[in-house]
Amino acid sequence: MTESERSGQKGVLVACQGTRGAYAQIAAAHLFPDGQFLYFKNFRAVARAVSAGMCRYGVLPIENNTYGSVRDVYRVIGSEQVSVVRGFTLKIEHVLLARKNISLGDITTVCSHEQAIGQCSEFLHGLGDKVRIMPCLNTAVAARYVAESPESGAAAIASPECASLYGLNVIRKNIADSDSNYTRFICVSKEPEILPGANRISIMFTLPHRPGSLAHVLSLFADAGINLLKIESEPIPGKEFEFRFYIDLDAAGAEESAGEILARLARECPSYRFLGQYTEEV
Repeated sequence: MTESERSGQKGVLVACQGTRGAYAQIAAAHLFPDGQFLYFKNFRAVARAVSAGMCRYGVLPIENNTYGSVRDVYRVIGSEQVSVVRGFTLKIEHVLLARKNISLGDITTVCSHEQAIGQCSEFLHGLGDKVRIMPCLNTAVAARYVAESPESGAAAIASPECASLYGLNVIRKNIADSDSNYTRFICVSKEPEILPGANRISIMFTLPHRPGSLAHVLSLFADAGINLLKIESEPIPGKEFEFRFYIDLDAAGAEESAGEILARLARECPSYRFLGQYTEEV
């Protein structure tokens, strides 16, 4: 995004899940340095705040390079009327936070979001069976819980920013299983916004329940020389072993052929939705 485009985003309302210090808020602050952030309990509430016009944008985590996709977000963008307008990849630094004068040996409970717990599984395993692992709605929510909990041995996996925000100490740094730990976030809006140079396209569709239907779709992109960046499937509620598919494709240099294929899918698929055309920021 150019400086002139950023200047038009001053004071824009951006929805995030959790509370201050959440990784989604950190990603949102990179995308919207002068934005104002509103916090919601879950991913669906973020999307609904955008679709209802309460917030101009929403920022959601979509996948982690070590722990995989955030499946709940795929469900949300599949059912809520929002468009993907931007992508951003954030390096994740997980730390273990606890109250003052608490050491690693004092820890009785570790809480965090399930994605963070999964990304730090080796460290958590090393703490032993006496330490309880408690999933929370969000990493920053976990940090706030530790700050307010009557349990002195409670600790949270969260961002380093949460230490100063909630008056906690960092008792162990770099606890993720991988030193190369990145989460990709998407920015959604009520209406599509396609900026110059946008070449990543996201679509969602269902297919006839017959052999070869997915292979046919994939062959269309392969024959056109279009690289698929992501393929995700999600079971359709109420339908046995039927799936909704999500595809991200790189349309750089192949916008015309990509457009023809997407128009064909819109005609042939039982349901089809264009989710957005956008660029990735780092």
